[in-house]
Amino acid sequence: MDKVSAFPYLTTDEFVKACTHVQPLLSDSALFVDDSAYLRITRRLAAASVVNADGQEPVDSHLETPGDYDEEAIVKHVQNGSFVTVHYDILLSPSYRVPVVYMTASPPLSVSHFFDLVVPHHFRDAMRETGVMGALSMTDHPSTGMPAYFVHPCRTADTMCATTSGDIHVRDYMLLWLGIVGASVGLIVSSTDLRRAD
Repeated sequence: MDKVSAFPYLTTDEFVKACTHVQPLLSDSALFVDDSAYLRITRRLAAASVVNADGQEPVDSHLETPGDYDEEAIVKHVQNGSFVTVHYDILLSPSYRVPVVYMTASPPLSVSHFFDLVVPHHFRDAMRETGVMGALSMTDHPSTGMPAYFVHPCRTADTMCATTSGDIHVRDYMLLWLGIVGASVGLIVSSTDLRRAD
């Protein structure tokens, strides 16, 4: 298998090959190759609901910790099937030449609720401190034209370089990227998926 020609930057062909390799490892994914190729990973995430201790009205549906607002608040996972479907679409940035993840939620969520749902606790400070508005921003999806959240790619190349010597095969690129950028928005690759890669 070919090595990435100018790591951490990808050509369009290398991006398609990297996505083609990783897609079968992810049971919840599909690869679309149109004008601009992208890998879609779909996850159903349980929406936590916060209610008062007396079981009355919901206070908020996405709190980082209930104690931040009310000592008597309890976080519960709703039993009635309250889920949010998140589509993670990974495209190649034409200017940065690294993958970028665009995310949409159904039902739609505010920025703060979306952030609380997808960003793991141990990544939250870093995500908030990156860039002028934080690493998680909103823009139009390049393929659909619909509003989408995305992780800005301005530091992706530096982060990728800091994790490896640069001698990486195209087939391994997306697994490395998922471990770095994907993990910051809850896009975790399971150990079962990784074992399939061997």
